[in-house]
Amino acid sequence: MLKIGLVGVAATLMPLIGAGKAFADYAPQAGDIVGVGGDTPQYALEFGADGDYAGDAGFNQAGAYNRLVTFNATADANGRSAYQQGSSEASPIPLNPTDVLRAGTYPVQRVQSSGAGISALLADTHSPETINFIFSASPPTAVNQSTAASNGWGYLHVVEIGTDSVQIAVDGTSTNAPTGLSAADLLNIYTGAYTTWSQVPGYSGSGGSATIVPLIPPSGSSIYKTFIADLTTANGGTAPHLASDVQTVEQNDPTAITTLNSTQAPNALVPFSAARLALWNDGYFHNPATVFPGSSSALTPGVVLLSGTPGDGTVYASPITDYVIFRQSDAASTSPMEPGGTLNWVQTLFSNPGGSNPFFDKPLGKSLVAASGVTPDYVDLGNFT
Repeated sequence: MLKIGLVGVAATLMPLIGAGKAFADYAPQAGDIVGVGGDTPQYALEFGADGDYAGDAGFNQAGAYNRLVTFNATADANGRSAYQQGSSEASPIPLNPTDVLRAGTYPVQRVQSSGAGISALLADTHSPETINFIFSASPPTAVNQSTAASNGWGYLHVVEIGTDSVQIAVDGTSTNAPTGLSAADLLNIYTGAYTTWSQVPGYSGSGGSATIVPLIPPSGSSIYKTFIADLTTANGGTAPHLASDVQTVEQNDPTAITTLNSTQAPNALVPFSAARLALWNDGYFHNPATVFPGSSSALTPGVVLLSGTPGDGTVYASPITDYVIFRQSDAASTSPMEPGGTLNWVQTLFSNPGGSNPFFDKPLGKSLVAASGVTPDYVDLGNFT
């Protein structure tokens, strides 16, 4: 089932709409640079554009005439998805929230994953373009690059801005899980070979007879794709068949565990972005039920990541990379981003080989990426898959 975390559903309410960044108040203008993309890297780009919660200024605060505008994958600023009236944990009905990506245009379905971001960019053959770049936890495929070439763009240019990792989150106060689980352990748990903790090699806890509750994010998410790829490797190259008790939950949402009942929560586990949990632990997220000016107390995640040594190998922690992807034809543009300037928007923000460092390769840009929990690591990869 899909766990409906911090977004509640009540029969007496109007259909839910996530309160995302308030672009109803500002629709990007013709010279603005617009990015869409996936959940996992969204805060790195948001902070880069508009600054972080500690008061550090982003690109736009420097007084740029043309703005850097990013649209988060999730339907509100707390990283939550939205569902229609009548949804339940057992039968969720996605809202399919929308964005107005350019002033004077109608709303279109919000891009909600890295893969959807690449598809949207490739589908945007308008002139002038609507979407300038995407942020993604997955690189383009060879097929994507072929499509870009057919579109007359040369290729999709890829820039790495930072790194993250997929780890295993469990309840922070009462878990029965061991201190660490290996990829082999997780393969057995998620395929149903291990259903109780006592079956995990080396288990010495007191909850050995308890039934494990394996959770997994939606199949379109980068966390899911990374995790399944790792289970496939652990399974000798064969994709695993997930057990029937594996429950689908929101990506990177601690309430997938913390709102379970007292029997399930201590035995639940889920793949989770280490960067997102770091953002939780830094106090970025506050209670959305408190009206303006909001709660002075930050929400606590209530989950922790397993980091101990498992009984049969290395603790599971799988690296993922956050990318920015744009058309190579834009990198070659002779149109400056700013009036009176000499650098185009790609050179200004993301890639300027042989010239001054672009914003995301400068100390300020890197510090804003770090504020999102992501480890800054700028690499201009160019034509990359």
